[in-house]
Amino acid sequence: MALLNYWTFVSDNGVGLFPDVFNLATRATITVNATCGESEPEIYCKLVEHVQMRAPQCGVCDANAPDHDKRHPITHAIDGTNRWWQSPSLQNGPEYEWVTITLDLKQVKLM
Repeated sequence: MALLNYWTFVSDNGVGLFPDVFNLATRATITVNATCGESEPEIYCKLVEHVQMRAPQCGVCDANAPDHDKRHPITHAIDGTNRWWQSPSLQNGPEYEWVTITLDLKQVKLM
């Protein structure tokens, strides 16, 4: 019954099997074709509370800044922290309407 190591039984209001939660991306490789602030500092604004009218939260991203808080590389998307990846602004041109993110989970298909 090795399978039970990966599942949790719940039986308060019924019986169920639920998988343990874990990060599939811990050993993953992630790449992207564009990131905010790669070539020069750039202003970005986060869309927050779009249901209520609220002032946008804006900041500056700069991939070359000594201040790590201004860097938003794609690796932040899977590092398990509150940091994030930031795409370039659409104001930089129509080529940023389509940004490609590639995530390799390093899974091997067994035959």
